[in-house]
Amino acid sequence: MNCPVCGVAVQPGETVCHTCGAPLTPSGLVALPVGTALLGGQYTLGQVLGQGGFGITYAGQDTRLGLKVAIKELFLDGSSRRGKTVVAPGNISSAEYQTTKKGFLDEAKVLASFNSASIVRVMNYFEENSTAYLVMEFLEGSTLGSLIEKRGPVPPHVVLEVARSVAETLEVIHQRGLLHRDIKPDNIFFHQTGRIVLIDFGSVRTFVAGKTQSHTRLVTPGYAPLEQYGNSGRFGPYTDIYALGATLLHALTGQMPPPATDLMLGTPLPPMPSSTLPQLRRAVVQAMALRVEDRPQSAQALLAILTAPTPKPAAPPPVPQAPVSRPPAPQVPVPRPVPGVPPGPAPPVPKAAPPSPSVPSPQPAPKAVPTPAPPQPIPVPTSAQHLPVPNTPAPTGGKKRVPASRRVSTVLGLLLGAGIAVMSVDEYFAAPIQAAQYAVAAVVGAGVGALAGGLLWFALPVALPVAATAAAYFYTQGAGLHWPTVVGASVGAADLAILFLVLIRRISL
Repeated sequence: MNCPVCGVAVQPGETVCHTCGAPLTPSGLVALPVGTALLGGQYTLGQVLGQGGFGITYAGQDTRLGLKVAIKELFLDGSSRRGKTVVAPGNISSAEYQTTKKGFLDEAKVLASFNSASIVRVMNYFEENSTAYLVMEFLEGSTLGSLIEKRGPVPPHVVLEVARSVAETLEVIHQRGLLHRDIKPDNIFFHQTGRIVLIDFGSVRTFVAGKTQSHTRLVTPGYAPLEQYGNSGRFGPYTDIYALGATLLHALTGQMPPPATDLMLGTPLPPMPSSTLPQLRRAVVQAMALRVEDRPQSAQALLAILTAPTPKPAAPPPVPQAPVSRPPAPQVPVPRPVPGVPPGPAPPVPKAAPPSPSVPSPQPAPKAVPTPAPPQPIPVPTSAQHLPVPNTPAPTGGKKRVPASRRVSTVLGLLLGAGIAVMSVDEYFAAPIQAAQYAVAAVVGAGVGALAGGLLWFALPVALPVAATAAAYFYTQGAGLHWPTVVGASVGAADLAILFLVLIRRISL
């Protein structure tokens, strides 16, 4: 007996494949073997694509049309298999299982009527092996869950695009009175053409707004709200909205959110990155509210939060600045010569008259005070004259020319860095990759490459002779030559390297 997922031989009694981890039952394999025919041979099963609490999805082939398809088998958690026949789990009655199977097929009819590129297309549905099957289009690409597992947190702008796309899809589904009930990263598919597709409608059920209903209990911890932990409750669009909010939080943080039961006991949500857009942050917080009344009541209400314009922060009021008092610059009076009038001596300084004494007394004879020489007028430069600036060296000519070898090294580094960055862009950005992301990668790579090329040019005078000497030494040693030949070859290699540096004008002798 072989594992249907990886094809490795399975030993009797094993419950899990020791190679790929696919679950097995004690009596045999949970999944049907590769090559199993369904519906009279119209479909053949391939390997298992995925398995959840509601069913198993296989790769398949439509033998009549020659198309590759995906086939979903209704296989409730706890079910077993006798040959091909599915045996219902023991915790539900036969009548409940028949009701579940009928609902599975009824909702498949509704899904087949959808004509939306964001909803996986149902091509056929039928009943066989005491269970039900959905035949859907086969999608090429990867799920959001696999992207998170490989690359970690998803960039916020990609998460916002996922939120808007899935919210619009849920609006279409909810208008038909249906709930998906299993929104999670593994059920959001990035098609290779750029479509974001909601998959796995095996657990879809009807709802009536404001009415308590009974549904088969389906809980995916971390994504299911509190109302899904019971068999009956008030289900509505807000049930899927909680799961979408938890999925977006997982994509932003790279961590699966705590179950709703843990949140009810006070466990906090993991913090979102600081780069998360404000409208996306509000949408996640409100969508994951524990109380139904606190969540957006429809996908349209969630879209309104996601598409709300980001409020610009108000500019702070200008802070008045105290005037800085500066002492006035000293002004040197510059006497200007009056045309036609020769400069004369300075006017005499008037002397204060002595107080008139009541009694006259003899006064000594006044001494002659020397008159200072008049200041020479400073000529004011005209527009055609310029004052010389002291200690300013005279210009020595134009800018120094950059050597051609340095330009070549920088340009080669620039081109090589841009090429490597563009070829590696898929390692740093999540699919689908936009042209703007290629441009950003090319600019950053070109800058780093140009810097590396410039540094290499500066290091050439030391690095090239050393590298040439080392290469000659190891080559001659490996060839088994005598030590004089080894030394001579090493010195000759260093001389050739120095000569090459002289030729490219990197150094001068």
